[in-house]
Amino acid sequence: MNEELLSRFAEVLPSSGALVLCTHRHPDPDGLGAIVGLEYLLKKKFGLESSLVLEGRIRRAENVAMRELLEIEALPKGGVDPANFAGTLVVDTQPCFSHTHPPGALPILGVIDHHDGPKVAGDDEAADAYPWQWVDSSYGATSTMVYFLLKHYGVVPDKRTATALYCGVRYDTNNLLRGATEFDETAFRALEKLADRQIIGAIDQPPLSRKYFQQMRVAMDSCQDFGPLLLTLMGEVQSPESVAEVADWFLRLEGQQWSLAGGACDGRYQISLRCDMADADAYPALRFIIGEEGACGGHGRMAGGQISLAEMGLEEIQDLVRSRAMDLFGLQGEEPRMLLSQDSPASGR
Repeated sequence: MNEELLSRFAEVLPSSGALVLCTHRHPDPDGLGAIVGLEYLLKKKFGLESSLVLEGRIRRAENVAMRELLEIEALPKGGVDPANFAGTLVVDTQPCFSHTHPPGALPILGVIDHHDGPKVAGDDEAADAYPWQWVDSSYGATSTMVYFLLKHYGVVPDKRTATALYCGVRYDTNNLLRGATEFDETAFRALEKLADRQIIGAIDQPPLSRKYFQQMRVAMDSCQDFGPLLLTLMGEVQSPESVAEVADWFLRLEGQQWSLAGGACDGRYQISLRCDMADADAYPALRFIIGEEGACGGHGRMAGGQISLAEMGLEEIQDLVRSRAMDLFGLQGEEPRMLLSQDSPASGR
C-alpha cells in the first residue's frame, strides 16, 4: 500500500466548500459502501460536506434494501448546481468507463477504483488524468480501499459507515471467496466487528417480487450448456443488476467454470462474465467478446460491460456475443444442451 499516495489525497481537497461524490450507473453494494465511507471521511477528518449522486435506478433487492436501511440519500444528477460545489470524487469506477457520467461543469479531483480498464494504475496517461488517482486491481473491493483511506487518516467508521463498507467488501468478494486479497480480509474482519448485524441480516434476505422469479425462469429457459461455459443471452430484462445476478447464480452449477449472461435494459445490452477458476482473469476475456462495439471493466474472476442498442439490433448483438464467446472458448461447432433439458443429469454432469 502506497502511504505517500494516500497522504496526497488531502492535498487535492478544498479548504472549504462541498464536494460531489459519485459512482457508476446502477450502483452495487461496493459503490454504495465506498461512497458512504468517503462521505464520512470527508466530514469527520476534513470538515467537508458532500452530496451523493446515484445515477440510474437501483433495482436488485439486496441493493434496494441496503440503500433504504442505511438511509443513503442522493441528489438527482440534474440537481447539482456547480456553484455550490468545489469538485467531484469518483469511486468504484473511472470517468472513462461508458457507464459512468460524473456531473458536468465540475473538476474531478480524485478517483478510487479497483477495476482494470482502459486506464489502470501504472499507466502514465492514467496517472496524470486527475489531480489524485488510486486505481489498483490488487484489491477485491473499492470499499476495502476506502477503509484503508479512513485508517490512514485515523478515522474509525461509525456503525452506519462500517455496515456500508462491510457490505461493499462482502458482496464484491462473495464473503472473501472471489478475488479477495489480504487487504480485503483485514477490512472484512475489522468492519464486521463494527457493523450492525441486524441490518446486515435484513440486507441479506430482502423480500423478492414475483417479477424476480419470473426473470429467473426466463434465465433458466434461455441458458445453454456448452460444458465449460454456460451462455445465457436473454432479451429484455428488468434491470442491469439482474444480468450480473444470473451470471453469479449459474456459476454455482456443479462443475461449472465460466458463466456469461446478457440482457437488454435502458438502451444497452448488458453483459456479465464470471469464472470459478482461481487464476482466471475475466476482464480480457470479456474485452475480446465485446470488442470495439462496447465497453467493459473487471478484475479477477468477474467482469461486466455493455453494448449500445442504438446502432445494433438485439439479435445482432446476441449473435456477435455468442460467436465471439464460441471463438474464445474453442467451442465453434459445438451443440449446446439447454440447462433444463430432459437429458441433463439431475445432479452433476
